Amino acid sequence: MKKKVLLYILNIIVSLIIAFPFIWLVITSLKTYDQIYSFPILYWPKKFTFEHYTHILKLNFPRYFLNSVVIGCGTAIISILIAVMPAYASARYKFKGKKQIMLSILLSQMFPQIVYVVPFFIILKQLNLQNSYLGMMVSYLPFTTPIAVWMIRSFFLGIPDALEEAAMIDGCNRFKAFYKIYLPLAIPGIASVGIYAFLFSWSELMFSMSFLSAKNLQTVPVFLSLFVGQYQTRWGPLFAGSVVASIPPMLVFALLQKYFIQGLTSGSVKN
Repeated sequence: MKKKVLLYILNIIVSLIIAFPFIWLVITSLKTYDQIYSFPILYWPKKFTFEHYTHILKLNFPRYFLNSVVIGCGTAIISILIAVMPAYASARYKFKGKKQIMLSILLSQMFPQIVYVVPFFIILKQLNLQNSYLGMMVSYLPFTTPIAVWMIRSFFLGIPDALEEAAMIDGCNRFKAFYKIYLPLAIPGIASVGIYAFLFSWSELMFSMSFLSAKNLQTVPVFLSLFVGQYQTRWGPLFAGSVVASIPPMLVFALLQKYFIQGLTSGSVKN
């Protein structure tokens, strides 16, 4: 009994330590400027205010928020559509150079993101995709698709070949067996890939600042960066915007966390 109580106490302490940065973020966003800059630090505001939230609404924050949602969802969908078939082929079939091809898929993960800024800028300009949702989605694919292929592949490896063979005996062709057998069973992996791609694009700043010069297309990270200056940081609006910006990722992860965790643990499957 004592061990159980101690375990609960330890879990509570660890949870509070993990949650403290977000709690502090919310509390600070509700302080007035005098309380934010007060010394000694005021841990609990004497007076709550929503002036910082009102301020970011006046700066058209909902538009930046909508842009991030569109780009994030689009990146997730495109990443899944591109990754599903290569993942299935690499898990189901044996072919020459398979190992080398799978390793080469991950090559893009070896280089820092800044290496791609100039090449992507030139490519998007030539394709007339600058200042567009599609251009941003395409620029994120080299970072989301490789992980997507490997994660979905791990799920396909865990599905017995006998299920597909039984479906084909019952009259299904290979595509129909893939559609009716493999895809439904791989939903957890597909969902985890969607979460990863969405979170990546939601929090990305470098490409957003480089490829989106039109203000009506810029994303939440770009909006938040406006409050960080060389000589002063406006903590109130920055924290208020960060609180609102954290809601979609938390909702997505809360609703699909079981799929995300299952998708990560599926990597233990060996071929």
